[in-house]
Amino acid sequence: MIYINQFLDKIRVAESRNDAKLVMSLRDAKNLHNDVTKLLLALHDLSNKVSKTNDVTSVSISGEDW
Repeated sequence: MIYINQFLDKIRVAESRNDAKLVMSLRDAKNLHNDVTKLLLALHDLSNKVSKTNDVTSVSISGEDW
């Protein structure tokens, strides 16, 4: 996720200079888009795995003959 980190660094620099705008090249924007898309896909896959593994197992114990 190097491009996300680069974007965050650019924001920090712009804030330190009190810049009103942040300009980035189309190439940088596409790279950032790719990183964000990868993160969203990973989050989607992870949430699907979690929902599949959260099956509830019900156990009933009866002590009728004790």
